Amino acid sequence: MKQQSAKQFFSTQAGKLTLAIIAMVLCWTVLLVYLSNTSTGGTWFPTEVHMNRVRQDIKKLTTTLAQEQAKKAEYDDLEDRYEDSLATYWNADRDGEPETELRNLVNDAAQHAEANLQQLGSVRTSSINTELSYADLDFTLVDEYMKVVRFIAEIEKCTPRLSWRRAEIRVEPTRARAVTAPGAANNRAGTATTTSTAAQMFRVTGQVRVIKYSPAGKAASAAKTTTATTTTTTKPAATSTPATAQPAGQTPAAAAKPADTPATPEPAANATSNKETGK
Repeated sequence: MKQQSAKQFFSTQAGKLTLAIIAMVLCWTVLLVYLSNTSTGGTWFPTEVHMNRVRQDIKKLTTTLAQEQAKKAEYDDLEDRYEDSLATYWNADRDGEPETELRNLVNDAAQHAEANLQQLGSVRTSSINTELSYADLDFTLVDEYMKVVRFIAEIEKCTPRLSWRRAEIRVEPTRARAVTAPGAANNRAGTATTTSTAAQMFRVTGQVRVIKYSPAGKAASAAKTTTATTTTTTKPAATSTPATAQPAGQTPAAAAKPADTPATPEPAANATSNKETGK
């Protein structure tokens, strides 16, 4: 029997099958060698050192996750407290504008206390952010001690609550006045007079403050952001419109014709000049 060469053998069906099996074994060998030592240090048969390293990584990631969850809980608590505090602030939609209503509150408090409100300033506002702002009001009150106390108590009853930013109480100078005694006009020795001491007065100079919450400010900021995003998105389409702005049936000369109309007053100017020359 004649012996076949390798080329003849691999050209047969059995040779092709043998070649495919050899190629498959080589591929599996290469894959096992490559995957047993990956770039991340992984292995098909991990050692104790490798498992300890993985345990340390898991422990470190677990600690980091716990820290991030604690921070998130703090942020959530801060957000909840902020939402709760908004209910105590001056709401522009509910309480009106503080530029007028805050003055009314302080004036009503003085009337309820029957105190003499000498001066009531204008409300000054200063912005905190898009939805919060300060509103401050100065006032001056001069009256007796009990009325001053009643006025402060009335301020504390105001809704929304007014906070004191500054308060200064000074004693007003007391002046004695002369009072003529009854029947003193018939006294030959002269007019008999006595002195009467006026009630002690106190001057209160203070400033109250509220925090104004404007729900529309947040909505306006969100709408502005949305509008800016929309404008940025549609800007490329807008830049191409000037090329199609001129109608198809209009020539450049016809388009420039309206610009030539201001030259019509020239004949009148020339006529005036000729008239002056003739005179």
